[in-house]
Amino acid sequence: MGSTLSCLQTRRPRRSKVLFLTTQPPAEIKAEWPFYQNWFLPELVRKRGADVQLRCWRDGELDAAAVSNYDAVTFLWCNNYHAHPIEFPDFVRKVLIRAQEQNPRLNIFNDPAIVLWNCDKHYLLELAAAGFMISRSKFVDSTTLTSTSLTSTIRGFSDTTAVILKPAISGSARGTHLIRDPRDLSTEDEVFIDSVITNGVRGDLIVQEFEETISAGEYSLIFINGRHTHTILKVPHGDYRCQGEYGGSVEEISESDVPPNARDVAQKIIRYISAKVVKSDQYYDVEGSPLVYARVDGIMRGEKFILMEVEAVEPHLWLEAKSGSLALDDLCKVFFRRE
Repeated sequence: MGSTLSCLQTRRPRRSKVLFLTTQPPAEIKAEWPFYQNWFLPELVRKRGADVQLRCWRDGELDAAAVSNYDAVTFLWCNNYHAHPIEFPDFVRKVLIRAQEQNPRLNIFNDPAIVLWNCDKHYLLELAAAGFMISRSKFVDSTTLTSTSLTSTIRGFSDTTAVILKPAISGSARGTHLIRDPRDLSTEDEVFIDSVITNGVRGDLIVQEFEETISAGEYSLIFINGRHTHTILKVPHGDYRCQGEYGGSVEEISESDVPPNARDVAQKIIRYISAKVVKSDQYYDVEGSPLVYARVDGIMRGEKFILMEVEAVEPHLWLEAKSGSLALDDLCKVFFRRE
């Protein structure tokens, strides 16, 4: 009896079994900046006591039964999922949702319903209908376009101001093109239009009004468990795009430097998205947020915050920023929620 009691007293709690989904085979991933965002997260979670595994979601052996054996599954290492606009949503529906049905305590974050909603930028139209301001946009079925019809669509959308063309399924400004003067297309404009017709785009093509105030920077407001934790300002230099790969600068800004309207509107957007998921409180953090992480990107037009996009699948959360440490601690707790 004594030895049995001693054994029970010294038995360690089971380690949380965590799966980081990847799009590339894990062995091919260069886990360092600037090659990979959130690059240090799996190792950090491992050091905090979890049994961490990396598996490519395109691996045919990763079925619902296999996934259901984990305690937590995250998309935060799922870079470039949008390169597979059909296969990725199929995996979420046929594997992840079924795995959660088999194991109702399986914690998938962000929730599959939010991930499916966020995969295609059509969500911007829903947010606009809900009262949030977005850039004036037109979504066009890219499969029916010809060079002539696309040119006509662009000029019908705006013949006086610059417009942006971009795919509805994309990330990091990939496949994006700025037309400065729709009335007088440049050679580069015509080449891009021809490439859209010849090569196609992922999903619909978005024709969008160009926001000149992007020159002052785009605000990226990061939220963890429904709380605004820190903000990054990205400013373009020598290009209309603000991402670092196009020459943009990146800096963390203090809470006092975040425009109040940007913070207030972003918080309302987070609440709107969170309300799309209804589950038992066991899935949420202590305050009941079903949205574990998200990044809200937008620009200021005067005093008004204009939403550019919401990233809720695999956003760069800038956890390495000075104010990111508290956010990192809050995020890491989610990996151990079941213990």
